[in-house]
Formats: sequence, C-alpha cells, structure tokens
Amino acid sequence: MATVPNLGSSAANAQSAKNRIPGVCDCSDPVDKSALILYPSLGTPLLLKEGQTKCSIFIVGESSLKAASGAGGLIPAPAPNLHVFVDRHLRLYSIKEKGTQTDTTTGTLFGDGNTCATAPQHIKAWRVGRFGAGVLIKDRHRRPFATIAPMAAQVYKDLQGGDIYEIEIDLKAAPFQGINSGSFMSFAWMVKLNDAGKQLLPNATHAEPQDLMIAKFLREQSAKDPFHFANIQEFDLSKGARTTANQLPPQKTGSGERLQSWHPVKYMPARPLKLGHLSDVHVNVRHTAMGKSMAQVLEGDVAGAEWNAPVGTKVCNSFDALRALFEKMALGGDKIEKADVVLLTGDLIDFNRNLNPAQVAAGKATGNKAIGEQWKSFNLLANIDDPANGKRLYPRGLDDMLVFSLVREMYRKHSLPVFMTSGNHEAYQVPYGISARVEAGDMANWAFKLGVLETAADPAKRSEIARAAVTGSGGALRDRAGTVVDKVSGWFKSATGVSPSEAAGRGVEGVEQVARAAENRLGGLNEGLSKALKTARGTLDGSELAAHRKQIEAASDWTRGKANEGMSRDHNMTIYEACLAYGPTYGQALTGFNFHSGQFDWFYALFTPLADVVVAYGAQSDDESAAGTLQVIAPMGWGTDENFKNLGELADPAKLPHMEDFGGVDRQGAGILPRATESWSTAQFELLSQAQKYKAAGSKASLTVASHFTIVSFDEPQPYSNVKKKLVKARLWPHNSATGLPDEPAGFNHVNVGTCERGLAHYFEHYVRAGRRRPKGGAQVDWHLSGHSHRSGVYQVEWQSDGPDTKPYIQVVSATDPGIHEVRTVPADTQTALIVSSCGGPIGYQNLDGELGAWTGRPPAGTLLEPATGKISQVSTRRCRIEDGKAYNEKPRLCVALDYLHVMSGLPAKGNIDKPLEFGDIPQFAMGNTQIPLRLSRQMKKLNCIVSLTLWVFEGGKDSEKNDVRKWHRVDTKLDTLGSPGNATVSNEGMAALSRAFATGVVGKQADSAFRRIQATFCEVGLRKPEPMKADEDWALHMQCTDPWVFPIAVVSTNAGRTMAGLGRVGGEKGEVPDWYFLAEHFPAVGYLPPLEAIRPK
Repeated sequence: MATVPNLGSSAANAQSAKNRIPGVCDCSDPVDKSALILYPSLGTPLLLKEGQTKCSIFIVGESSLKAASGAGGLIPAPAPNLHVFVDRHLRLYSIKEKGTQTDTTTGTLFGDGNTCATAPQHIKAWRVGRFGAGVLIKDRHRRPFATIAPMAAQVYKDLQGGDIYEIEIDLKAAPFQGINSGSFMSFAWMVKLNDAGKQLLPNATHAEPQDLMIAKFLREQSAKDPFHFANIQEFDLSKGARTTANQLPPQKTGSGERLQSWHPVKYMPARPLKLGHLSDVHVNVRHTAMGKSMAQVLEGDVAGAEWNAPVGTKVCNSFDALRALFEKMALGGDKIEKADVVLLTGDLIDFNRNLNPAQVAAGKATGNKAIGEQWKSFNLLANIDDPANGKRLYPRGLDDMLVFSLVREMYRKHSLPVFMTSGNHEAYQVPYGISARVEAGDMANWAFKLGVLETAADPAKRSEIARAAVTGSGGALRDRAGTVVDKVSGWFKSATGVSPSEAAGRGVEGVEQVARAAENRLGGLNEGLSKALKTARGTLDGSELAAHRKQIEAASDWTRGKANEGMSRDHNMTIYEACLAYGPTYGQALTGFNFHSGQFDWFYALFTPLADVVVAYGAQSDDESAAGTLQVIAPMGWGTDENFKNLGELADPAKLPHMEDFGGVDRQGAGILPRATESWSTAQFELLSQAQKYKAAGSKASLTVASHFTIVSFDEPQPYSNVKKKLVKARLWPHNSATGLPDEPAGFNHVNVGTCERGLAHYFEHYVRAGRRRPKGGAQVDWHLSGHSHRSGVYQVEWQSDGPDTKPYIQVVSATDPGIHEVRTVPADTQTALIVSSCGGPIGYQNLDGELGAWTGRPPAGTLLEPATGKISQVSTRRCRIEDGKAYNEKPRLCVALDYLHVMSGLPAKGNIDKPLEFGDIPQFAMGNTQIPLRLSRQMKKLNCIVSLTLWVFEGGKDSEKNDVRKWHRVDTKLDTLGSPGNATVSNEGMAALSRAFATGVVGKQADSAFRRIQATFCEVGLRKPEPMKADEDWALHMQCTDPWVFPIAVVSTNAGRTMAGLGRVGGEKGEVPDWYFLAEHFPAVGYLPPLEAIRPK
C-alpha cells in the first residue's frame, strides 16, 4: 500500500497553500485540496452498463496535488496517494439536491478515518495530462478521450497549470452502492469554504471548487458585463409552472437551486442505448415577449374574421416546443419508443443577450399603449447599449438559464441523460430584427455599409477582406466591399508610402495616427487628397462607424434584401405578422460580426467543459481492449470560429447559373449558412480513430457521431428529387480545405451547406462507408447525427467516377425525410447514414420536389435512432393553437409558405420562384357582378388548394352624415372553380361595400388621370390541404391549412369608386410589412405609434 503523506505537517500545509482556489478554506488541518470534475458533467454524463464494476472519472486538481498524490513526472503516471483526497473530498449526492455540509478532514467517503485504509482497495488514480485550452485528454491506456474547450480553460483559470487525473472507481464498494438504474446520482468534489467562499455561496459550509468558480464567473459577468441577468436561480419547470407562451416561468428561490455544476452517473440497460437527437432548438425569450402582442392584421371594427386573432397568439415558441420534444423522447408513445439518452447538438439559443419579457408591456384596451410600448422595447439600436434600458430590457443569460433548467428537469423528472455539444449560435452576442435587412453590395444600404465600416475599422478584419478582394474568384459582395477597402487603403498609401496592413505589420505608431499626420502635411498642398484622407481616417479609426450607428432611421429602412429571410417563418408567422408584432424597427441588424468565441463561456461553464468526447458504452475502464463495448458515441463540438461571409475563394451562383461547370473548390457564394472553420481538427480525428478501435473491439458494436455542422445537407432551393432527376445537382468532390485552385471541382456547393471546412475528404475516405466502398483502415461510422440547416434528411452516398482519368466524387443516392417518408432503417455495418434532424424548437423546412420552393414547413422535430436495428424515426410536436388556455403553434401554417413564395419570388438564389397568385387586368365594365381575373403560377395550380377569396376593405374618416367611421367591410367573391380558380366574381352587395370604402379613400393623380384608392385592403385566400404528389409524400399532412393566406393589396378606381380599375399586391415595403402611418392615424387609442416615435423614442 502506498504511504499516506503527512498532511498535518507544516511543510505540506505551506505547499498546499500555494495556487489556492479563491474561497476555499486553507486554515484547516489538513488543508483541503481543490479539484474540478471534468467528467462526468451535466452535458457529458457517465452511463454505466448494467453489471459494470469499474468506471473512471476525470478531474483537474490544483498544482500542489501532484506532489501530494505522489504522481511522477511522466504521463501517464500512477498517483498512488490520490485515494486519500478522493476519500476526503469525493461525495455522491442525488441529482435533485447537492449537499452543503460535510467533513473533509478525514476519510469520510469510505468511513475509514485518518488512515484511509479502505480507500486504496477501491480507488486507483493516474496523472494523465495538464489542464489547458484545447488539450486532448488521453486516459491511462493512452486512448484519446476528450478535448478541453478553450473557454472552459478561461472560466476555470484558477486551475491553469493544474494536472488532469483519471480516477478509477470500484463500483462494488459501499460508497457507490447508491448508483442504480432508477434515478441519477451526481458526484461532487467537496471542500470547506472560508468567509469569502461563504459570501459567494450563502448557507453553505462546504461546496465544490467548481461551484465557487461558477459563482465567481457569474459575479464577474455582472460586474464587467453590466447587461448580465442578475438572478442566477433555476427556473421552476415543475408541474403547474407557467407556460412560456407569453410569460416566463417563475425562478426558484432556494440556495440549492442556483446555477451550479452537476456530475451525473447512472446504470443503464445492458443493450445498445436508443438515442434521441435534438438540434437547433433556438430557445429565445423574445418569443415570449412577442406572444404578448395584441396587434391584429385587421384592427378596429371587424366582424366575421375568425382568423383575425392577435398576432402574438400565432408565435411558435421554441422553448415550449423543445420541452414537448424532450417529454416525448423521455416517455415515448405515439408509435415512438422511449429514448435512453438524448444528444443535444448546438444552437441551444439564438443569441446571448435577449429581450426580457417581464419588462415588456402587455394588454390592449382604449388608452392602453402596450402595442406602441412593445415596439419601443423591440428597438435594438435605441436600447441595447443604453445604460438604463440595456440591462433592464436586454440582459444576458436568460435563454441559457432556461435551457439549463430544462436539462436539469429532464435529469430529475425522467432520469434522461443528455449529451451536449456547441453550435455557432452559442457565440452570437446580440439580437437582430425580426426580419433583418441587408442589401449585399449596396453601400447605400445601412446594414451592408455597417459591415464594411466594421471591417475597415478593425485591422484584422481589414486584412481578411483585403485578401478576399485579391484572391476571390467572383461575387458582388466581395467586389463592392473590396472596392471600399481598396479606396481607403489607396488614399492611405498615397500619403504615407505604405498600405494600412504594412503599417500595422511594421509596428508603425498606428494607422490612424499616421493618416492624421499625413492629412495635416497635405493641407494647403493637395486639398482634394487631404479631404479624401480625412474620410479614410474616419473609416479607419472607427469614428465614421460610430456616427453610422446613430443613424437609427436609416437602419430601420425597408430593403428587399434579407439577412436571413426565414426568421419570421421560423416563428410560424408571415413576415407581415411578425413585423406587426415587432414594430417599425424589424429590419435592424446591429453588427456584421455577431459571432464572438468569448460568448461560449456560459456553455462551457455550466453544461460541460469538454468540447469533444468519445464514450465506449459498456466497456470496463480497466480493460484496455474495451472488449465489452456495446456502442460508441462521439459528440463533436463546433469550434471557436465560423465562416458566414465567405469572401475568399468563392463563386457567385447568381453569376454562374451552371456553377457545377465553373469555379473552384468553394461554390457556395457569399453570405452562406455558416461553416465550422476548425473542424475536423487533428484532435477530433484522433478521437474518431479511437472510436473506430472501440467499435472494432466490441461485439457487434455500433458507432454514432454527433455534431452541429452537417456532412451532407441540400441547400434550400435544391429538392430531394435531384437524387433521381438531376444527378449532377446531387454530387460533390470532397476537399480537405475550402481553398484550392480555380479549376478544382466543387467541394463546397449546394449539396453540403453548413458543413465544416477542414478534413472533409479525409472523413469521407476514412470514416464513411459510401456504397460498397469501406473506410480506409478502420471501422465505419454507422450514423452521423447533425443539425444546423433546419432541414430533416437521411442521406446516403456512394463514391462514383465518370471514368478512369476523372476524380471520384461523392454522389448522393438517397435523400429522404423520416417525418414524411416514414421510418427509415439503416442497420449498422451496412452504409453510413448521414442524418440531419430538422430543428427542435422553430418551424423547420423541406423541399421534396419544389412543391413550395424552399418553404414547405415542418413541425419542430428531432430524431430517434435505435442502434440495435438501425431504425430512424422522427419525433415531432404538433400542438396547434389553444390548448388548456395556452397558445401553441407547432403545426406549420400553409399560409406562411404561400406568402414566402410571393415575397421571395424572382430571386435566382432562391430558385427564381414565380409569384403564386396575381390579379389580372380588370376590364372597364358597368355596375353589376365584377369579375376579377386570377393568374396562378404553375406551382400554385399543382397545389390546388384555394377554396375562397375575400376582400377586406377599410372605410375610414367621415361618412355622409359626418360621423367618424373606422370599419372593415367584408367583400365576398364567387370562384369559378375550387382549387385552381381562374377568376373571382364580386356581387352587387360587394360592390356597394367597395363604393363606401372608395368614398373615404385616397384621391390621387397619375399621368393626368385622377384615381381613388381605398385606404387599406387585405385579400383573404381560403385554403385547403394540398393533395400529396406521391402516395408516400404527403408533405402537407402535418401542416395547418385552415388559416387563410392574408396579405395587403391596393384597390383603385378611376371613376370615383363606381367600379374597380385594378387591384394587386404592391411591390416594396407596403406589400410586405404593415402600413405604419395608416395604423397610427386610425388606431392611436389602442397604442399604435407613428413609426418615427418607435424608431427614435424620446
């Protein structure tokens, strides 16, 4: 037996006092040793196969633990005395509650007192590495196990320089008998607190050093980040707690309910575990704030419009949907098996700072100004950096806290373990408008110019775009942005003799200072160049950027270009409805560089410190061969950067309609679904290679990889039918980087949007079984679970070639949606299934054969994978409207898809969609029935879904008796045929209503011809469920088709309102978003404001 060190000696205590964790008592005898449990954690649980007798946990200890544990200098090195500290500090608590008092002076765990005589029989330990950012942890057998996330190393910086230890536990020992197959237990490394520690963690005498560091991290967040949410207690999600549809749940109040670390462990069945997969859940408390909106499409006096509910009741709330999906996976039912474990692969939130619903006005009545006050609250530019409103309205952390509370609830309530990886949205800093606008390449557009100015004011970004301008192979965005930077750089070099990047590289006193000096020297000599240089200096030093950000009106201007046009659809709302709830600042975008790796601190502090991990389920930790492995699970993180501008090696698809024949490696164009720039990393490949060895060692073991980034995922306009009808559109030539010679075949195209940029060719060659071709030199990945694109798909691929002298390519031979095509079965050791799991909070999308372009809505969903059989099922939630007094909107609305067909029509990047419905020319006719010609696109005719057409016309102003009138009149029409009508006829009664509306309409003149326009008109198109195109492709089965498609139109008369001369949906802002001036003029009593009052509130 190893000699127990004399922990009471003064020398030992002096050594132990070095590198202390703040808050840990160092006055006890012997002195406590601080450590942080790396594995297990809340997002990387320890799952034990029934009957398993040995397992390992991993800790990082303070630097003094190395000598005290007797660990040698080599790695790995036995730590023969570490059992003493395990005996003193390690505890096992229920997952429901962690202890706050214990004794850490003797061997409390085994009850063997100061001698710690029992502990060494059941505890073994090895020093296996050093703690630091990005470190690849290997176990004592030198098997790669996990990587340390860089932001975890930053949050736990008090342990920098410490050592990582593997601790093997004999599960038969008495202290671990509480671990069972019923409910989760949680490990804890407990130490005694000093006074400072007790201030951080009130009502506790002992706690985990990790919880001290978390509390310190959160306190520092509040101190250095004035916008961090102050209350750090879990939300109460127990039965009966409020829904989040329009009000957040209450927060718990107990000291044990604070945000803290958990280290779950549980016995699981002795069989392959059924895996639930959720991704892109996008929890967003702004949904709750929008749920408060009582604004209506038809405001005021209106009858007979059952669909005209407040737009706030139409929001699909991501958190409520996610909660429902978790419950379904935990409980099973509806022909779905229960999941044993859930993989949650990133984009847990939309952005770190978000609108606090508790601070948003509610209600609607005469004199209640809630609608206008809500609009003011949604105004990002006016509030987010405001010293008072910024913290009150836009705190950081609310969404993370909701996700943390929900994951904890799943462990407590259902004993459901959750593996978690990061996506890219965990690093997004601030919100954007509900329909954020940017016109790529247009310097007159506020958002695009913002990105250019941000680039010019930042030397690192300046160099990046300058490189893109030189090396890029096409693209309007790169051309326009590059031109601006080129001019700035040219002016600078004209006066100084060096370029801005050269000046920065040579350590010159500073680009801005040199420019100022040159400007002064040129004064009086060359005023034109001096003025130009002054403008350049303003661009370079950030002053022009600061001035630009103050142009709130310009930031709120309408433009057709959208940063992400699908945002409103994600909410299950038309752009009109979403903007009506949000207000006139719907188009604001605060930055072109929202991703910041520092924002990952929350995820890696609270969920897991591990970025990547490989778990060999069923293997005993003392068996180096891992022969007992039943299945291998390998969750892989996103990394610390993204590429979404894509300004380098790119080809613009709009300029290259046959892009499969031209360009270089990267043909996705500018402004892409972000790609992970750091994956696959060398460490990730080491982990995957170890995963292959585990699979090979087990008997019929399977291997599942999970990531946020995709491997294959079709771009929105590309239908799944391409795999049969357009083979050339369903292939790619995998590359190991996103750059290459211009004549290289496409490695990044419409087949793999949202993928990673490194090592793709290596991954396909060494891990994916594509057709008959097995991976080189190792076992195959059986299933790769991913998310990111919001488009459900099970893809299978083959290596193919057009001849012996041509480069082989990956051909997608199968692309299906298990929510539409029903269950797929891809057994292990057959062909790798590349799975994308829709999105587990917002509305997803699909495109089977162009039925709705890129806008076929899909309910929030995840995947259930049964490794024993290879069965792949979709788990979805489809609650619709009001249930138990709560509003749910999880069935995608057909009307939203149809409206997107119109709004996004005519754009090459979106497939050149034809407008689905237009009105034909109305002939001049006499009083009587009025026939309105209807022009339906070929796509719309196939849908065969129109059952009615109604006009809602507004009569506002003074009637014939001088009374104030604000009334909507319903004008019914008769269709010549249902489904795909060719015309609609207005009756005499309808024409009389139109005449009343024309009487109070707007008088105008055009080309010497007077006309009268009704002040406001909406067209209501009644719908029915479209018929499936194929027997097994009933894509509308889970859609909500009862809501009519409602949109604004203009109706004019050239004969004083006796007949209509024309009607149609106008282009531009008024055909897409609300008429703010109309609402403010007629309905101020219920809170509608003139747009400028909402854009620049007093």
